[in-house]
Order: sequence, then C-alpha cells, then structure tokens
Amino acid sequence: MKSVDLSGKKFGKLTVIQKTDKKRKGSYLWLCQCECGQTILLESYKIRRELVKSCGCSRKGKNTKDLKGKKIGRLTVLKRLEEKKGSCYLWLCQCDCGTTIKVATNDLTKKKPVSSCGCVRAGAIKNIAKQRFGKLTALRPTTKRKGGSVVWTCLCDCGRTTEASYNDLVSGNTRSCGCLIHEKGRPGLSYVDQTCIESLKSKALHKNNTSGYTGVQKQRGKWVALISLKKHRYYLGTYERFEDAVFVRQRAEQLLHDQFVQAYESWNKKDETWKQEHPLKIVVKGTNIDDFELEVEESDRGNHEKKRKRKQTAGHAHPGRVGERKRSSPAQ
Repeated sequence: MKSVDLSGKKFGKLTVIQKTDKKRKGSYLWLCQCECGQTILLESYKIRRELVKSCGCSRKGKNTKDLKGKKIGRLTVLKRLEEKKGSCYLWLCQCDCGTTIKVATNDLTKKKPVSSCGCVRAGAIKNIAKQRFGKLTALRPTTKRKGGSVVWTCLCDCGRTTEASYNDLVSGNTRSCGCLIHEKGRPGLSYVDQTCIESLKSKALHKNNTSGYTGVQKQRGKWVALISLKKHRYYLGTYERFEDAVFVRQRAEQLLHDQFVQAYESWNKKDETWKQEHPLKIVVKGTNIDDFELEVEESDRGNHEKKRKRKQTAGHAHPGRVGERKRSSPAQ
C-alpha cells in the first residue's frame, strides 16, 4: 500500500514538514513543527488521527501542578523532569536523609502521598527470611514496595524464583510463583508469570463490559484506553473519539499480548526437559505504545545448579580467597 504524503498538511497545531528515515516500532516518523516553534517526530497514524495535536505546549501549565519547592513529609520537591510514568510527569525529590528519588505527580498529590525515599520503612522491615508461605520460601527483601509493603524475593518449590510483597505473603494472597494456579486451574490452560495464555488469545468481551471493546471505558464523556499484563495495568491515554481509544488499545495488544503469546509458543515447542531447565520469564519494558518492549529471559537452571555446587566445593577447599569471591559475586 502506497504511503500518503502528509508534507505541508496541518493537524491541530502541527504542520507536517517531511518524512524522515527514522523509525519507531516499525513505523516511519514524520518531522512536524508546532505553532510555538518546537519540532516533534511522530508516526503517520498519530498525525492522521490527530492523537497528538501539539508538541505538548498546550498541556504545559494547564494539567500539571507546580510542586516545585513543596515539602511533603520528609520529601522536598526540587524540580519537574521531562520523564513520565504513564501519563504523569516525574519530579526530582530530596529526602531529609539526603537521598534523591523520582516520584510521579499522582504519587505526590494523592490522599496518602509518598513522603520519604523509603528510609522510614527501612528500619521497620519484618524479617521473614526462610519462612514458608504455601509453596514459597522467602529469601531476602528487595528495595521495591507494593502499596507500602516490602517486596521479597522468594523461591518456589517448583524451582523458580519470584517476587511477592510481605502483605501478599502473610495474607495468603500469593502462595506460589504461579505454578499453583496452573495446577489448580481448568484443564488446558497455560500460565506464564501468573498470566493465562488463553486469556491473551481470547478477544471475547466480559459480561460487565459496557463500551463494546475490551480495555476501553467511558469516563466523564471521554474514552479511556487501558491494557493489563502480568497483573499490571497500563494507562494508554484519554481520547475524544471511541475509535481512537480502540485503535490505541489494539496497537498495545499487538505489542504486549500478541508478542507475549508468540514468545510463549516459541518456548513451548522445546522438549519438557529443556523447558524445566530453562523456565520462561518475560519482562515488560516501557509504559506506553511508544516504548513498549518485551524482553524474554530463559534462565539456565541446570547450569546455575552446577555452578553453585562448584562454588560450594571450591569454598570448602579454599575457605579464604574463594569464599571472599563467592560473597562478592552478584546474585543470580
């Protein structure tokens, strides 16, 4: 299909200058100039559908609160960054302990805002190391938090490592790496990282859907597009037209759901012994359709066990130097 020449055409505040050789997710980018003088690179579908109508100048000062200089708990807001988390700008904040962190606008303005770098909670971590929760054994705490609860690295009885929050472990909400769901689930269902492959393939509408398309809902007279993967929900934007929200949702499905299924099916073709030694883990990079990317990790459990045994044997033979190396080596 021959591409349409958009050069010289105007969409919103943007005037298309020319098509470039640069690509984003397989789509050529067009150089556009905003009425304010700034230039921006955009895909043709965003221009034609007017999903983007300016370089961003229209939103500046309109939807973003100025938090610079404000004191929130132990945090002092230093400046707004150009980085975003979803649709919210990130702010550089300094904690009273001296640590600087990046916090999203909504996390600073909600009812119970982020009020420290985590140092307040650091001294109050409950030690659950070596304790069992269902099929999981807690190994060590991480620096991550889920709803204020410390996230722990855990080892499942099936041999996989996973992460779960303290609250989810002690409440019984999380009892395995996801293999327990597979064991107790309906026959024929396949799970990867607590994600059902068959659910990703299905395009059937849920009974409670009122918009006519999964992941699109109406809020305050506009259409909001969302997508979920690995128990995480991603905000894809708010649009005036229903068809634009559906278009963006479909694009996200291609980048996340379809590629997730492809990665699983490629891995699943291997023999059972290989799959047991190379558990599949899929990591989601990015927060929107401009930078979504899936990274496939196939850990070699067999080699990891051999290396660990070699290190332990070497440690007994040379308790001094080799033991020191073992402690300084990064965790697998």
